[in-house]
Amino acid sequence: MKSFSVILSILLLSGIVNAQEKPLSGPTKRPEHIDPTPDQKARRQQSEAFCKEHDIPIFKNPHALFVDAESKVTIRETDTVLDRALALCYIGMKGEGMPDEQLAAVAKDWKIMDKLSPKEKEFIAAERPTPQQRTDAIWRYESLHVLLWAMGFIDSLGYPDQQCSVTNDLKVLHDLTEQQLRAKATLRSKKEILDQADLILRIHWAIEDARAKGDPVPGGINPDVVQERYCALNWLIRNLGLDWDDVQTNT
Repeated sequence: MKSFSVILSILLLSGIVNAQEKPLSGPTKRPEHIDPTPDQKARRQQSEAFCKEHDIPIFKNPHALFVDAESKVTIRETDTVLDRALALCYIGMKGEGMPDEQLAAVAKDWKIMDKLSPKEKEFIAAERPTPQQRTDAIWRYESLHVLLWAMGFIDSLGYPDQQCSVTNDLKVLHDLTEQQLRAKATLRSKKEILDQADLILRIHWAIEDARAKGDPVPGGINPDVVQERYCALNWLIRNLGLDWDDVQTNT
């Protein structure tokens, strides 16, 4: 895909754009007095062990703050996840200010208009996106990173203290055609995805709890990385059954 090669070359020469910080969404109250299933309990214990290892505070109430049990979750289909990944990649490139001619070539190759959400279509149609719109778009690379992991293109997500390697992630998409990507993508197990969803839920809570108390972010975490992972994982597990534009990232 020649047009994408040009864009990737630009990224390799110029380096990854460092997105500015953006505010976390405010907290909302989750249902309390939950009677957790065995897999919910085990997942929570695993996440809390991770948090303790990294000096991340633990949510104390044993009857609240859970992702849904495995029996109640249906992960998004592989083709749907790949469509969303391509859309996020395109949005990130648009946010970085890639020339319209090159973006148009990628959009044609990926039939991108069929994959974008309504709000994403508004963004790409804007003649002069605001700096905040561009910043938000660039941060979508972190959500893309999660989806590449979910499809098996990345081995692990890693500790959320720094931004992902955008260049490496773009190489994943550049090296294969869309048809080859669909053939190679293998969605991870429900357990693996829910394990990450539970962990990021607890890390996100710790960040917001620290913010409410006026304390430093615990564990050296990057709040924006956590925010984007939280968004992507909530979408993957169909949290509240919401589409991409409406996914909630409140704890």
